[in-house]
Amino acid sequence: MAGPSHTQDELTTTVFGALESLSQVRKANFLLETSLALIESGRYGEDVENYLEVYLRTPGLEKKDVARALLARGHARKTAGDKLLARAQQDFQAVAKLDPSNRELQGYLRRSNMIHFVDEPASQRAPPEIWELIARFIPRYHLRSWLFVSAFHRDIAVRLIFHTIDLYFGEDQDLNRGLDIFDRVKADPIFASRVKALRLHWAYEENDMFDLMTRMFKSALPAFIALREFEWIGYPELRAEMVQAVLETHPKLQTLGLIGWHFDAVGVSAFRGLRKFILRAEDDDGFADMGEVRTVLDQNQATLRHLTLGAYLQRNHSWDHAFQSATIRNLAHLELVDTRISHIVLARIAHAHRLESLTLHGTFEEPCSASVVFGSDHVIDGVHTFLPHLEEFRFIMVGHDDDVNLFQSVAQFLRQRPKLRRLDLGCCPWDLVHGVLLDLANLHALRVRIANLTDASLRMLLDAVPRTMLAIHVETAVSTKPIHEHAPAFSIFPSLTMLHLNGNLRRPQPNLLSDKEFQVQTELWATSARSIARVLPSVDFVGWHGEHYVVVRGGTTGNEKVELKELPSRRRLDCAKGVDLGSEDAAWIERKDLPMDYEVPGLQQT
Repeated sequence: MAGPSHTQDELTTTVFGALESLSQVRKANFLLETSLALIESGRYGEDVENYLEVYLRTPGLEKKDVARALLARGHARKTAGDKLLARAQQDFQAVAKLDPSNRELQGYLRRSNMIHFVDEPASQRAPPEIWELIARFIPRYHLRSWLFVSAFHRDIAVRLIFHTIDLYFGEDQDLNRGLDIFDRVKADPIFASRVKALRLHWAYEENDMFDLMTRMFKSALPAFIALREFEWIGYPELRAEMVQAVLETHPKLQTLGLIGWHFDAVGVSAFRGLRKFILRAEDDDGFADMGEVRTVLDQNQATLRHLTLGAYLQRNHSWDHAFQSATIRNLAHLELVDTRISHIVLARIAHAHRLESLTLHGTFEEPCSASVVFGSDHVIDGVHTFLPHLEEFRFIMVGHDDDVNLFQSVAQFLRQRPKLRRLDLGCCPWDLVHGVLLDLANLHALRVRIANLTDASLRMLLDAVPRTMLAIHVETAVSTKPIHEHAPAFSIFPSLTMLHLNGNLRRPQPNLLSDKEFQVQTELWATSARSIARVLPSVDFVGWHGEHYVVVRGGTTGNEKVELKELPSRRRLDCAKGVDLGSEDAAWIERKDLPMDYEVPGLQQT
């Protein structure tokens, strides 16, 4: 009897012989059927790949059989590929746990177009750019919680939180934070690369301590390797020696701010490529010639698009010479703050057709001429002849409260401007403001003063503005009921993130009340402010008679807890940015430097 091996050899030989007797097409069909059987049994591999490759090269095959072979091979390859990708994804997840900030991993996630599953970490279901965009819409107060979520979220939060740093140096300041920042940027290049904007607040007499602080700053200055914006705020002001130090280490600054009592920055016109220039000075008797302001504008004509100039109304000053610069025509953003505005300056503004944002705060030297300039605007084919691209307009006049003709001209100038997004008309009569609001279909931020706030006047306001409002500041002299009781009416704005109700009251003062009365009034003050956040679930920030609070919500639906955390009040000489209020719209209507508080401290504002 023949053994098993003999039988197997005989069978193999017989099969080979039978196959050799078949035609080419039938041999090919045998390969196809064998391949399909192996694929179905889950034994797809290199042998099956070879069988199908030989099969597809055979001439004379029917199209339907070729299609079967290609489909089978395609499905098999896809299944095998999915298994490999799943194993690769496990490797990437392991890397994400070990090193979430790995640049090679982040590059892969950005390029990947795979559909991610819900069991994967959220940080891997969307690229980092999406998470960073989300973070930019989160108020900084709440963004701090990302520092404790994961290394991935912390990296994003740190990048945004430390984008802009404010450091305070003064006789009454804790210097440790500023010195710690200087030490860290010198020791940690990654941290230094995150700081894009640096604002230094000074409050020193010229003494040994100030000399020491400035020397330490100059030693740290080169370490700010990614700096694009620099502001020097306070006194002593930025002077020639420090101008040269900044110029040597950061000649390509995009924003330069000089804010103080005097203009002492001799040589500042050596900067090139500035996109934004800020000068706030109480008077013009500093070390620098005011003509250098014109030189700064001229030297940066090709790039400068944002200009802020501020003075002090109680002192004589003029911007006529600076406004002779051709750069004025190229500006997109112009802010004149706490300043006298001559007819020459206003005429130059009228020819700055590219302006998108304009702030006029101060006094017109010739109000009648100003009325004529604003009244000269016409609409031709839907386009205004005066500032046709305007999107933001702030008009706060001092000493012109009774100049009705001026306000009527301004109101006419603002009609039919669907592009306008932000508006503050200061003490303009409410009936004129109301007429303007009816035409502003894209308004998102509004600061308005209604001298006598009633239910009827509030209803007129709410009916006049679009439902897409994001930030509103309502100021009044007299309210027919406690002003916080008007808050529920604002619930018609589903996207409202900031509401400021301002009756120009002051919080209870302990030196004017008994201890018991002070405690009762303080609790009433806090409860009234808190009630605004309770009735408006979309609001993240509350303004209350000049103070600002961030809303902290907790608890469960139906049992929500609402707390208000008071934000710091403005410091002397603080400008524009100040405390984070969650959005550019809120920051715009809550400008804290109008006027500059050279003498007026605390919360007293216009």
